[in-house]
Amino acid sequence: MRNLIFIIALIFSIIFSSCSIEKKHNLIINKTNLTAHPYWGQMNKSGITFGSDTIKIPFVVDASIFIDDITELETNKSDFSSDVKLRIWSPYWEEEILETNDTINLAANTLVEFNYKLSDNLYQTNWEWDGYDNDVKKWRYVKEIENKFYHKWDLRKYPFDQQKIRFSFTSLYDTSYVRIKNSKNFISAANEYLPNLKDGFVIDTIIFKEEFTKSEIIEPFDDGIYNFQGGTERNEVRSRGVYEVVLSREGSWLFFKLFLGSFLSLLLSWFVFLIPVSEFEAKSNLSVGAIFGAVGNKYFVDSAISSQVLTTSDLINNLIISIVILNIFIMIYQKNKKVKSKFLNDENSALKLSIGIFSFLFCLILIFSLNLF
Repeated sequence: MRNLIFIIALIFSIIFSSCSIEKKHNLIINKTNLTAHPYWGQMNKSGITFGSDTIKIPFVVDASIFIDDITELETNKSDFSSDVKLRIWSPYWEEEILETNDTINLAANTLVEFNYKLSDNLYQTNWEWDGYDNDVKKWRYVKEIENKFYHKWDLRKYPFDQQKIRFSFTSLYDTSYVRIKNSKNFISAANEYLPNLKDGFVIDTIIFKEEFTKSEIIEPFDDGIYNFQGGTERNEVRSRGVYEVVLSREGSWLFFKLFLGSFLSLLLSWFVFLIPVSEFEAKSNLSVGAIFGAVGNKYFVDSAISSQVLTTSDLINNLIISIVILNIFIMIYQKNKKVKSKFLNDENSALKLSIGIFSFLFCLILIFSLNLF
């Protein structure tokens, strides 16, 4: 009995354990002179390309995001709605004065664009100047957008899954000219109260990563995110800043909601070993009820999600169904007079074997699902 209590306590301690979040690292940026870059002529319409100008590239645009609200986030839906504010910082502004006394617009809002799809719910503001921060010596611009966003659900670890909903924005120029980085001074965050976020979801953290997209434009770029020899023509590669808002399912109530029926069916099948072998009909009735309950609960769980992959919930339900069937086989074996085993013919030994196999496999499922190994 003490061993059984210890196993149950271990199972529940694993269930309530937390998951780790992957960290992203920034790449090193090497700066060169702006006037040697092929975009220079496009940005400076007057064609001023004197080599004495000392503006260095790539421009590093610092960014942060603020989540005002998240709505319509449903497990069976491929899109959701959100209200998002994006803030960007740059040491340059709209009228940078060159040594030639010409001006060039190097404001951060002219270098990046927010990625979104057109929808009937789209509302967005223009990039708005939001002042100069003396602490970091940079100009700030702000943009707000309310829209529907696409989300691809990863349900392989459901109901212990973490979902990463993406918000991204892309540079309008090559990586040798503009790079997007996460602001170290202004931390991305979410509203403390998200009135329309579905109950059961909670925001764990917000992760930033820089991705790169290749366009069809080909220029003799001198440098970029990749090491190319000077003058070698290549496809334009643009920097893309991606914020992943990590959401998890709060509490353990969902686990009990999904699997209470299955565990009751499993418990019912274990009661079979408490009935004498002579009461074979009673044992059979309990076993039939247990198998119907376990299979019915599996269909209940499947109806709650739409997934074509094998999920943790599938593994748990399949394990319970398998143990219930194993118990039926043991019951039939005990009834067979031609085959005898002192171990399996003993009801307590058979019960301990069934509980032991289930506990071991169930712990393995939880360990791999929660990344506890």
